[in-house]
Amino acid sequence: MIEAFDKRSGFLEFEEELPSGADEDIKKIMGWTTEQQGWEGYDLSRGQIEALEKLMEKKIYDPLFKFQLSCNV
Repeated sequence: MIEAFDKRSGFLEFEEELPSGADEDIKKIMGWTTEQQGWEGYDLSRGQIEALEKLMEKKIYDPLFKFQLSCNV
């Protein structure tokens, strides 16, 4: 799940679900070499957001937001 937080207020503004079955692609984008625990959250760079947008086939980037990848299962 990608979470977008307002940079000024810190409030969660929206979430986007990543496609089912894209785990290996997500691991490559994030540079993970080990399995994640399921409770982590990661700040996303602009490049990571762009790669994830391609997976979702949807543009979500907006400079007003801070984006994080949530690994909650």
